[in-house]
Amino acid sequence: MKGFLVCLLFVSVLLAACTAPFGLGQQPGVTWAPGSFDSNGERIYFAAVNDQDERIRYSGGPDLGGMMMGGYLTCASCHGPDARGGVHVMHMETMDAPDIRWSALAAHEEEEEIHQDEHEDYDLETFRLAVVEGRHPDGEPLSSDMPRWRMEDQDLADLAEYLQSLP
Repeated sequence: MKGFLVCLLFVSVLLAACTAPFGLGQQPGVTWAPGSFDSNGERIYFAAVNDQDERIRYSGGPDLGGMMMGGYLTCASCHGPDARGGVHVMHMETMDAPDIRWSALAAHEEEEEIHQDEHEDYDLETFRLAVVEGRHPDGEPLSSDMPRWRMEDQDLADLAEYLQSLP
């Protein structure tokens, strides 16, 4: 009986240790140490959380659900740590995430303008159209793999500033 109680106590402590972070009000998923990011935009890109510890939420797009171990999808999940995108598999689906560094977005827009015979620079409103509404500058929908994000104007501007800082 004593051995059973010791074993039961050990298992209880082990289970409590494994689940404690989720029971103490912390967000599940990857945790970042204070000072891990140089800007609010970088934090949003990698953690989908702003400087006020508010989670950036989906507002539409694909049915994403939670990721394994309770994590959440972030920009970096699809577009990579350098924002250059690439082909990867997520939720058993192959996706081709585009390069979203500001220089690549602006270059793509300029290429489209040549075909449309218009001249309009890539700007924050064009970026908002993609991130919040899931649309290209011409109004056509982005890939169905692209989630729509609900975020404050300042957070969107900070994310755009971060993408502008990438080489």
